[in-house]
Amino acid sequence: MPGRYSRGLTRVSLAFFVMASSFPCCEIRQLLVHIYPGGSKAGAAERITVFYGRRGRPVKKPRFIPAELAHQWARKLQARRIGTVSVL
Repeated sequence: MPGRYSRGLTRVSLAFFVMASSFPCCEIRQLLVHIYPGGSKAGAAERITVFYGRRGRPVKKPRFIPAELAHQWARKLQARRIGTVSVL
C-alpha cells in the first residue's frame, strides 16, 4: 500500500517505542478520605480513613478503580469538605 504506511516501523522508531513505554504507568488508583472527628489535623489527632469504590460510595476494604474515575470522584469529594481526599 503506497503512501503513509509503505515504510513500516524502522529500527529507530521501534527502539524509541520500546524505550518510551518502559516508564512505570499505573492506570488504577485507590481513593480514600481521612476524616478528623475533633477538627484538628495535628499529628497525634485521631483520624478515620474511609475507602471509596467505583460507584463513589464508601467500602470496607481498599479497592482499585480506574485513575480517571478516581480523580473525578476526588474532585466531588473535595467540594463536600468532609476531610482530606487522597488518590493513591
